[in-house]
Amino acid sequence: MRFEDKVVVVTGSSRGIGASTARLLANEGARVVVHFNEQREKAEKLASEIGATLVVKSDLTREDDVKKLVKKVQQKFGRVDVLVNNAGAILRPGDWKADLEIWKNTLDTNLTSAWLMTKHLVPLMKTGAIVNVVSVYGFLGAAPVAAYTSAKGGLITLTKSMAKELAPKIRVNCVAPSNVMTDMTIGAGEKLIEQFRLETPLKRIAEPKEIAKAIAFLVSDDASYITGEMLVVDGGYSLK
Repeated sequence: MRFEDKVVVVTGSSRGIGASTARLLANEGARVVVHFNEQREKAEKLASEIGATLVVKSDLTREDDVKKLVKKVQQKFGRVDVLVNNAGAILRPGDWKADLEIWKNTLDTNLTSAWLMTKHLVPLMKTGAIVNVVSVYGFLGAAPVAAYTSAKGGLITLTKSMAKELAPKIRVNCVAPSNVMTDMTIGAGEKLIEQFRLETPLKRIAEPKEIAKAIAFLVSDDASYITGEMLVVDGGYSLK
């Protein structure tokens, strides 16, 4: 198994891409730390399903909360081999006229949280890999969600910066999905989902497990000579 005995932290792993990633890595031998902020029931259900021994509630936009999470991981395992910065959200209205509070909260949720997790977990990583979950909108842009796309664009750049800084011991990459059948996409409504489907060359919306497979590749030894890269997993959506 590719991740036997590896200690893996997956943020936002109570549902969606995070849950699929936690499940896949656990099935391949990883000892997964399940993180959540609001969805306790889902997080605990997933932990029971995959045999996770540590479930942590944490608001990753707060540095004190991140420090507490890291302390729990250190006490339980003493080290970390893989970090998946998956936690994120679209806050609306998030266009260019958004309130300053929404703008700041969006950047904190999608960008600052990943920086804080990396900052405080890296000392527990002698070697290993980090993957940040970004979005094709981070380089395409999208008018209705300018704050979100700005945050994801920043996370793409942070990935490259961290890849340079943490080499050669730790590899840092990012995965850029387009639209995935998660609560975030489903909340957009059937009309918009159908529009996304028609605009995608493969004519369907990705399932979370398909993004999880890309993440698993990048944190595995199969990607041992890859760092600072963005793997686009979008069914051709960004080709338009």
